[in-house]
Amino acid sequence: MGRGPAIPSPPAAGRGEVEAIVDILGAEVDQIATVLTDTIHGHLEELDDDMRSWTLQSTRANLGVIVTMMRDGAEPSTAEPPPEAIGYAKEYVVRGLDLVLLQRAYRTAQGVFAEIILARLRATTDDPDRLTGAMTFFNAWVFAWIEAIERRLTDIYMGEREQWVRGAAAVRAAEVRALLSGKAADPAAVSLRLGYELGRCHVGYIVWSEEAGERPGDAGALFAAMERAAAAIAESLGAGPPLTVAEGRHLACWAGRREPLDLAQLRLPKAAAGSLSVAAGTPAQGVEGFVLSHREALVARRVAQLRGDGAGARASYPDLALEALLVEDPVAARRFVARELGPLAARDDATVRVVSTLAIFLEEGGSFVRAARRLGVHSNTIAYRVRRAEARLGRPVTERQLELRVALRIADLLD
Repeated sequence: MGRGPAIPSPPAAGRGEVEAIVDILGAEVDQIATVLTDTIHGHLEELDDDMRSWTLQSTRANLGVIVTMMRDGAEPSTAEPPPEAIGYAKEYVVRGLDLVLLQRAYRTAQGVFAEIILARLRATTDDPDRLTGAMTFFNAWVFAWIEAIERRLTDIYMGEREQWVRGAAAVRAAEVRALLSGKAADPAAVSLRLGYELGRCHVGYIVWSEEAGERPGDAGALFAAMERAAAAIAESLGAGPPLTVAEGRHLACWAGRREPLDLAQLRLPKAAAGSLSVAAGTPAQGVEGFVLSHREALVARRVAQLRGDGAGARASYPDLALEALLVEDPVAARRFVARELGPLAARDDATVRVVSTLAIFLEEGGSFVRAARRLGVHSNTIAYRVRRAEARLGRPVTERQLELRVALRIADLLD
């Protein structure tokens, strides 16, 4: 990135005032740093009080750089952040604070610093031309310096954040894989390392997008959206921040709480429904529940994909236990469907229409009237299609009705 335009030297009318102010700033670095620190922490509620010492060190060091560069006549666009400012930016990463907050801290300090300079200038001259000339110089110089520092600190912040996220994610993923494989020997120690308590009730859930990773540059944004959705889902369940691990094209998640979890409360946020889906396992207790609920969530996701559920799907394993048979043993499931449905397993339009009607008829307890109401046709039409189904089956649909209903339910997943 190129340097910004050169800042002109202060006009002759204000040069003496500029030099005087630089000397004053040099003598008051500690006091000004304290004022700026108090202002930053007074305006930015997101900053914890124990960060004040970091803010003060960074502010004092930055003021020292400004005074030195002004005395030397250096271009502000060439500014490099001092070590204290670099450490301050990295502390934002460690604490999970956003880059925008760091930028707000600098802009807040810039405004107050300009007021301090103006007050000092007014104390040195009452000539409006000298005051205007000197203040114009200071404003332009400090603005250019802030821009240069922000560019450099942005690079530092983003690089540090990438390393931090990758390192933390790698450690978290390794711990979770050990849990899922049964190799974690000490759940209490793992809980501490993960920052997620294992000795409680868990719901494992999968957040995914069928578009994940298909277009260059999209994966990062999609996984960020998945993380936001995962947090909203945990909140809908009454749980705290979820544990998340990126796995291939999906995000594996766990939400936990001491009290029982109710899957009926699970909600996928509206903002995510257009591109993301969620599949959840059965709530279960402890490490065993952590593992089982995750495995069930994977199965529920597979069933949702086989059914062709689009974006916004919300699949729950307890609702899909029968369909899960197909995922666990697809060969046996296909044999079962072929044996129970016989000719009704055909996929031509006429057979599909008869089979769909038969499924609804059985769901409605064998009521022609209720089935007709659901399909929006006359009850005689339902009766005709049921008779056709019985003719092709070679038996009444009341025989082996449980097996018939199961076969009808999972038949669509075989395509």
